[in-house]
Amino acid sequence: MKQCSLNHFTESLAPWLDSNYIRSVTLSKEHRVTFSFIDGVSDTYEITDCDRRQVEKVCRDLAKKGITVKGLE
Repeated sequence: MKQCSLNHFTESLAPWLDSNYIRSVTLSKEHRVTFSFIDGVSDTYEITDCDRRQVEKVCRDLAKKGITVKGLE
């Protein structure tokens, strides 16, 4: 698991979004975001400088781009 700021997290998404590499995203109750990629690899991030509402907003934006997002309330 990687810990990062919300800004770093959103910046790191850009290359994955451009290549359609993300298969799905899961948001846990602990505010951790796990990405599952098309090659079977997964990566988990804990965003340390914001609340769940802000993390949910980023995940909703991903869903609007057509990515399956699990764990949104």
